Amino acid sequence: MGYQGRIFSIAVVILFNIIRYYYYHQYLGLPFKWNFFILTFIFLTIAWWCGKQYDSAKYYSERDPLTNTFNRRTIEQKFQRISAVCDKEKKSLGVIMVDLNNFKDVNDQYGHQKGDELLNQVATKLTNFVHKKDLVARWGGDEFVILVSHLKEEFNNDYIQALLRSLKEHNDSEFSSIGASIGFAIYPTDGDNLQKLIQIADRGMYEEKRNKDK
Repeated sequence: MGYQGRIFSIAVVILFNIIRYYYYHQYLGLPFKWNFFILTFIFLTIAWWCGKQYDSAKYYSERDPLTNTFNRRTIEQKFQRISAVCDKEKKSLGVIMVDLNNFKDVNDQYGHQKGDELLNQVATKLTNFVHKKDLVARWGGDEFVILVSHLKEEFNNDYIQALLRSLKEHNDSEFSSIGASIGFAIYPTDGDNLQKLIQIADRGMYEEKRNKDK
């Protein structure tokens, strides 16, 4: 959770009290009273609380309520900002689609609660695996999207393969048979917008899934 709301609110209150002090005690020449600090403290407390409510609302508006990863709307917005930076710095951006294999079987055999536990487990693994500047989002159902900044040449071999190995390491034995299929695309080589990149990554993901089923 960020602190933008609280920082902004506190800054406004501090500025207001500086103006208040100079207006009443310097410009009007009124005597300074100790209750100035009491009012300032009250204003700061209210500002902190209001800013915290804003920060909390902003945080949860960007997150998937089940997995606490970013939601689809947020990742689309962040892609616009990150791709603009990539254009400026002449760098590439990876878009990875992750889909769980046989997820429906988990819901059918163990119930939706266990399915939710699996999604949370996968989300945690993805979040722990990615680099600090990479972003993880739940795209829908059992699909996740990862935005990978500052791609290296070994992205296809090292990063993707390491991600697959990480996803296979399930802590819960009843999910041990659940694997994942991955597809990816690279901006701007494969496309100049997120929708096109997702389509390419999606095709690669389902091609891998079909090959596993053979």
